[in-house]
Amino acid sequence: MISEFNLEWLKIAKDVARKAGDYLKLGVEGSRKVNFQDATDVKLQADLDSEHLIRDLLTQKTGLPIVGEEEGGEGSLLKSDQFFWVVDPLDGTYNYLRSQPQTCVSIGLMKGSDFVAGIIYDFNRDELYWGSVIQDLFINDKRILPRWSETMSQGCLMTGFPARMDSSFESMKLFIGKVHRFKKVRMIGSAALALATVAAGRADVYFEEGTCLWDIAAGAALLTAAGGHVEIKKALSDNPFIFNCCAVGRKEWINELL
Repeated sequence: MISEFNLEWLKIAKDVARKAGDYLKLGVEGSRKVNFQDATDVKLQADLDSEHLIRDLLTQKTGLPIVGEEEGGEGSLLKSDQFFWVVDPLDGTYNYLRSQPQTCVSIGLMKGSDFVAGIIYDFNRDELYWGSVIQDLFINDKRILPRWSETMSQGCLMTGFPARMDSSFESMKLFIGKVHRFKKVRMIGSAALALATVAAGRADVYFEEGTCLWDIAAGAALLTAAGGHVEIKKALSDNPFIFNCCAVGRKEWINELL
């Protein structure tokens, strides 16, 4: 039962997210060292350092299992009845490498396939988004009551091209057919921040195909806390953590996108 959710876990995760964000904001020597890159992706030392910090603190203070971008986790947790953390220690890695501001720390709490709580720390703006299924959405200490656009033609859609996305001509044609109905389309290079933007009512939809659980877990919980709606579908991948995600303020839009 979600009623078993311990609110103290949320307080702990908020503190951990701030600690990781403060570390990343310092930009300590070596943090932007490139450990891996290919045609579509890059991994930095900062990703590893931040995840180690987060894992150590969450394990010490909660004892719950962890799924993280850098060190993975057990896919079977998604079919269990167990609480676990889902961590993206630095979402927007390429942005961070290039000193672009759209980066954050993302910590989600799930129980099986349910999104329970989320914490996203935009450390460059010192905005801590947090909330849970038994609370509302907050930015720092301010409760947020989002207002979403009434129609797609006036709406703003947040999206991106993740490294695993099918970029074939046919796939791009289908993608454009879905997103062109919105007044504006934004790609900021951070799925977590994009979802937080929708949760706060600063945009109306987040839609992305082939994205990872750690990119969306916290933001999905935040949007749910704010009164929005999230639907994920397993992508065509052997990786249990790859999904197509549609997150909206207005539920009726989901079927038109997924």
